Amino acid sequence: MLLFARLVMAQDSACLNAKKADVPMNPGRSLDQGTRQLGLWVGYSPNNPTLIGRTTDRPFLEFNVQYARVLTTGDNWALKYTGEIIPVAIIRQPQQATVNGNPVDLSGRKEVYGAGLSPLGLQMNFRRGCMLQPYVNGTAGVIYFNHNVPVSNSSNFNFTFGFGTGVEIWYRENQSILLGYKYQHISNGYTAPHNPGVDSSLFYLGYAWSWIR
Repeated sequence: MLLFARLVMAQDSACLNAKKADVPMNPGRSLDQGTRQLGLWVGYSPNNPTLIGRTTDRPFLEFNVQYARVLTTGDNWALKYTGEIIPVAIIRQPQQATVNGNPVDLSGRKEVYGAGLSPLGLQMNFRRGCMLQPYVNGTAGVIYFNHNVPVSNSSNFNFTFGFGTGVEIWYRENQSILLGYKYQHISNGYTAPHNPGVDSSLFYLGYAWSWIR
């Protein structure tokens, strides 16, 4: 890891002092306005923080397909629209029973499968044109499971939003690796009798391919 970091820093050092005129027009890391990206990533949350949701002990796995388009740029930044499709989501939650009208976790566990989309999203990349580009982002959408999530008497249909940060590593001019963290909240928005909500800390790894017209 140290060797990789030194190689990246050596290749990337000239970018720190580059002027806007020095950033070449290309289909990748310069992220010129109109650049499009198609990416894939997989993320896993081993635990459940309780910043918003109150449910714990629900590990979460997500496969994600992301489309992005650069909306506007500055000398050292680029703002993207992002839209995501979630073809597979898996949450592992305890079997449950209802006691006095309230869901109670049992010892057995089961996998609950879902799919969804997040059509609302923005991402800000910093150090535009550099090999290493930190970013921050936020998304919002919906997700549907084959059983109630995260407790019984809640709902199959849930709203979701998340915010996170990461780094985009451009190993080619039009291809990059994504390393990121996303704090994601899932809730039915009080459309069901129970709405404790569940939060996930998703650590993800992905790949993106870029082009421009």
